[in-house]
Amino acid sequence: MDITRILAPNPGPFTGAGTNSYIVSSQGQAVVVDPGPEIDSHLEGIRTALADFVMVGVLVTHHHLDHSPAANLLAAEYGVPSYGFGSYGGFQAISAVADGDGVHVGTEVIAVLHTPGHTPDSMCYAVGNGVFTGDTIKSGTTVVVEDMSAYMTTLQRLADLAPARIYPGHGNVIDDPQAVLAEYIAHRRQREQQVVVALGGGPITTAGVVAAVYPGLDASLIPLATLSADAHLRKLAAEGRVSQTGEKWALD
Repeated sequence: MDITRILAPNPGPFTGAGTNSYIVSSQGQAVVVDPGPEIDSHLEGIRTALADFVMVGVLVTHHHLDHSPAANLLAAEYGVPSYGFGSYGGFQAISAVADGDGVHVGTEVIAVLHTPGHTPDSMCYAVGNGVFTGDTIKSGTTVVVEDMSAYMTTLQRLADLAPARIYPGHGNVIDDPQAVLAEYIAHRRQREQQVVVALGGGPITTAGVVAAVYPGLDASLIPLATLSADAHLRKLAAEGRVSQTGEKWALD
């Protein structure tokens, strides 16, 4: 089995150097993981990398516009399925897959893992001793989380999987997954404790939590910090540790 990374030319604040697309090949067959946006030069790079293989599928980790738009285009061009969660957020996978399914490429079977948290439709794909994580894990940074309870479960599941290598949606390949996953878990636990401390002074709005937990934050990053704080607050509420009255949160 061989894995080739192709970097999409879509750098930015949320994509870093760009989106990683991967070609996974085995015994003359290949699949593409996260073909990314419909950028002509990027699509040509993918086609070139596929030239010596029989294309058998396109795998999508989640619906975000830096990961999924080119999937069905390539699937139609090569006459193969696109695989993913199904229909969510404007992306419709041709072949919906679920946790525990497998996608065959050559002599390899790519295991499908439903790993919600970053988004409800987030999928990871494990093959050999590696796992493709999309935006569930990025290299060198944390990620925006929609559902913190689900995300913490996902992080522990990936840690228990104990891959030797992570192929993230953005950034360099991660060769020390256990250390990185431990850091991700520790960071979220620390952030949760900071939220709890912020609530210790009495009822407070989400905006107040953000101001307390992220002092001096650049204004452009406040919306993302608000999403993170809200995800932590909803996790704590689900655990019966906090409650919301009107716009304010308080410890129970």
